[in-house]
Amino acid sequence: MAIKKYSAKILITSLLVLIVAGCKVGPNYNRPDYPAGGEYRFATTTDSSSFADTSWTYIFKDTILQQLIYQGLAYNFDLLMAIERVNQARASFKNVRADLWPSLSASATGTYQNQQTPPTGTMEYKDIYATANLTWELDIWGKLRRAKESARADLLAQEAYRQSVYITLIANIASGYFNLVEYQDQLQIATYNVRIREEALSLVKLKMVAGTVSGLVVAQAEAELASIRTQVPAFEKAVGLQENALRLLIGQFPGEVVTGDSIINQIRVGVIPDAGIPSQLITRRPDIIQAEQTLVAANAQIGVARAYMLPSLSITANIGYSNIGAGLIGSAIGNLVAPIFSFGKLKANLRKAQAFKEEMLLNYQKTIYTAIGEVSNGILTVEKQRIVTGENHNLVDAAQTSFDLSNQLFNAGYASYLDVINAQRSLYEAQIQLSLAQTDDLLGIVNLYLALGGGWK
Repeated sequence: MAIKKYSAKILITSLLVLIVAGCKVGPNYNRPDYPAGGEYRFATTTDSSSFADTSWTYIFKDTILQQLIYQGLAYNFDLLMAIERVNQARASFKNVRADLWPSLSASATGTYQNQQTPPTGTMEYKDIYATANLTWELDIWGKLRRAKESARADLLAQEAYRQSVYITLIANIASGYFNLVEYQDQLQIATYNVRIREEALSLVKLKMVAGTVSGLVVAQAEAELASIRTQVPAFEKAVGLQENALRLLIGQFPGEVVTGDSIINQIRVGVIPDAGIPSQLITRRPDIIQAEQTLVAANAQIGVARAYMLPSLSITANIGYSNIGAGLIGSAIGNLVAPIFSFGKLKANLRKAQAFKEEMLLNYQKTIYTAIGEVSNGILTVEKQRIVTGENHNLVDAAQTSFDLSNQLFNAGYASYLDVINAQRSLYEAQIQLSLAQTDDLLGIVNLYLALGGGWK
C-alpha cells in the first residue's frame, strides 16, 4: 500500500515538473528595430514635446464642438461596435486561457425498477450512481501557452483598434463641425452679396430712368443678381447635408446642428503644433500598436503550429459512487498521441503560419512608414496653409478696395458698370476663397493632431 502511495506521489510530481518546466516551441517575439530618424521631414524644431500630448478639450475651445464630441464618444455606432469587439476578444482570451487548466464535470443517475415475479412476488431495484470526471491536456510543448499568448495579443490589438476609432472619431467630428461652420459662413457671404447686387440693381434702374445709363446696364445687373442667387440654395444644401452627416457621427437622426464660434475662433490661440520625434509614434499611434500586436499573435501561432507536430499527452480521470455493489469506483487514463503521417498537412500549416507572420511583419513596417509620412505631410500642410490663408486675407482687402473704388468711379461717370461687375465677382470669389483657406487651416491642424496619435487625452 505504501509503495502505491509513493508511486502516485512520484507520478504527480513528475507531471507538475513537466508542466512547469515544459518548453515552448516556436520563436519568442522581439520587436523589430526600424530606424525612423531623429526628426520628421519639414519639422521646424527638434523638441521632443509633441502636439499630440495636448488634450483635445484644450485645443478645440468651442464649447458646442466639445459637447458634440462628448456625444459622439458616448453614442457613435462605430465606437460602440469597436468596444464590443474588445469584449469579444477578452472573452476569447479567457476561453483560451482556461485550456491550460483541468476541466472538471460531474453527473448523477438515479434508477428505480419494480418488477413482478411469478407467482405473486415483486422485485425492486434501486441505485444512485454519481461520477466526477477530470480531463487535462498537459502543455508539454507550450502549445496552449502559445495560444494564450496569441489570444492576448489579439485582445490588445482590438483594444488598439478601439483607441484608433476613438481618436479618429474626435478628428472626424471636429472636421465635420469646421466644414459646417465654413458652409454657413459661405452662405452668409452669398446672402450678403445678394443684398449688394439687389441694391446695385435698384440704383442702376434709377439711373436708367434718369437717362444716365442704358438698358444694357440694367440687364447686366439683373444677370449678376440671378447668378449669385443660384449660390444660396447650393450652400443651403451643403449645410443640410453636413448637419446630417455630423449628427450620424454622434449617433442621432438627421436634424439641425447649432454652431457656436465663427471659423476664425475655433482653435485656441497659442497652440503650436510641434510634432515631437518619430520614435514616439510607435508607442502612441493606435494603428501601429494594433499592427504590432497582430504581429505578436502571428508569431505565437508559429509555436502552436510546431506543437501540433509533436506528441500530446492528456489525462482523463473519474471517480464514482454506487450505493449498491462496488461503492467507490475510480479510474485514470493517460492518452499519448503522436502524429505519424498526415500527408504534409501539419508542415503546410506551419509554413502558412510562418508566411502569415512575415506578412504581418511587413504590415507593421508599412504602418510605421505610412505614419511617419502622414506626420511629415501634416507638418508641411500646416506650415504652407498658414501662408495661403494670410495671402487670402490680403486678397480680400485688395478686392474690397477695388470694389469700393469701382462703385465710386461708376457713380462719378468715370467707369463702366462692367468694371463694377468684375469687382463684385472678384470680391465674392476672394471672400469664398478666404473661407475655404481658413477651414483648410483648421483641417490641417486636426489632421496633424490625428497623425501624431493625439486625442487620447
